[in-house]
Amino acid sequence: MEPEPEPEPEPEPGPEEMDIIETAEADGNFTALLAALNTTNLTDGLKGEGPFTVFAPTDDAFAALPNETIEALQNDTNMLTQILLYHVADGKLMAADVANLTNISTLQGSNITVNVTEDGTIFVDDAEIIVADIEASNGVIHAIDAVLVPPEEPPLIWYFFSIPFEAENTTVESLLDGVDYNALLYYNATSELFETPTDLEPLKGYWINVPETVEFSASEQFATAERKVATVPPSMKLVQGWNAIGSPVEEVLPADTALLSIADYYAKVIGPWVTDDEGSGAYAFVGYNGLNGTLNENQVGTDIFEVTPYEGYWVYMKEEGGFA
Repeated sequence: MEPEPEPEPEPEPGPEEMDIIETAEADGNFTALLAALNTTNLTDGLKGEGPFTVFAPTDDAFAALPNETIEALQNDTNMLTQILLYHVADGKLMAADVANLTNISTLQGSNITVNVTEDGTIFVDDAEIIVADIEASNGVIHAIDAVLVPPEEPPLIWYFFSIPFEAENTTVESLLDGVDYNALLYYNATSELFETPTDLEPLKGYWINVPETVEFSASEQFATAERKVATVPPSMKLVQGWNAIGSPVEEVLPADTALLSIADYYAKVIGPWVTDDEGSGAYAFVGYNGLNGTLNENQVGTDIFEVTPYEGYWVYMKEEGGFA
């Protein structure tokens, strides 16, 4: 009786059957990257359907990082996650595709810059693609010789402003023409939601968000705006709770005078908003209705609290009242 033939060994899975993680493991040059992906729980994501393009730093690239950088990344999982996501792009971009681009959007949100030298060498930011087109079932890996670091985003600055007159053309497009801004918001006290306004009206306080490089001045921006000749002074209803308001006149007045029309209805007023270079800021004063003098540092009575044109303020209403 002849012995049964030995079963044929199972063939090794080809690149088209291994996902990005399995392909990186089989390559053997990405152990530091794979460890970082495990630390940040990104491994399962790169085993997904994709396709993805991964610019993968080699072990030598990770070893070249300064010790203090490695320690910082080990102690800050969020920072490490952002750096790793900066190495991944949606879609399958072969080296020839990358070479035809000037920048690539990453899963981190920032763009990688692409440069190609005369001899055809491809750089992504400052890293060279040293092995291209390592294909996987759900994308492609390009080995690079350095760890990429996403650019630091400049802080975004918020300004709280108002417009103490009724413009002839009240549209945002007209009044904010030429202003490079990211967001414009008004707090609707009735719905208790921030909304994007289409017009800028007197008596209301608005928030505008601009890049760090932009200095926004409401008084300068609206200096040349054509004013409407008002037959009836503007007025608005303020509801119980917090309301975003602006000065009713184009001169500096104590809150006792500026807010005379709601003197019986409000408890306190806060503002103006003072920005800083870090993208945050603080309210300069809190004024308490019915109290006089300086109470405690920035806590004052409304006889001292000044309401300045073009600044925004919060006023807390004990009950509904008409502001004019």
